[in-house]
Amino acid sequence: MATSAFRALSQKEKRTVGNIVSTSKYVKDVANGALFTEDVENFHLVEIEYDADGVLVAKALTDVTKKAYLVAAPERRYLGENIGEFFVGEGERARILYTTEGLIFDASAYELDGAVTEIKAGQKAHYNVATKKYLIHDGSHADFANASVQLTVKSSEDNLEYTLGQPMVRFVI
Repeated sequence: MATSAFRALSQKEKRTVGNIVSTSKYVKDVANGALFTEDVENFHLVEIEYDADGVLVAKALTDVTKKAYLVAAPERRYLGENIGEFFVGEGERARILYTTEGLIFDASAYELDGAVTEIKAGQKAHYNVATKKYLIHDGSHADFANASVQLTVKSSEDNLEYTLGQPMVRFVI
């Protein structure tokens, strides 16, 4: 018979990972972060607003045309967790970055558009709110033209970064 504690210790989840690559010139934090109203993966895009009490709250991006921010919460280990287990939980306050032009970051949450067969530097990408992944394409995707955050791929298939076995693509806004 299992217990909740046994399940929590034995069934590891694989979450997405990322890394901020830019110098401090491009890294601009939203002061004091925001309180999350739902679970959100790290290095994903979110939207923020003030609630009825005047508290800044964040949730997963729901529309590619809305102003978006990047979740970049530091991973603090409490029980020796693997970096691939971290996410920002509902009710937590976490670090959020403005999506400034020139910001460079790595993310493992990506997928290729049907027309793209391999990752090449110079390709375009935007955040797909349906799959909650960065969609890499040739720049002609319908949502890309109206996306509030348009990304350029800096990686190639032969020089992907890896964090604990998870391949990461380097993006620049």
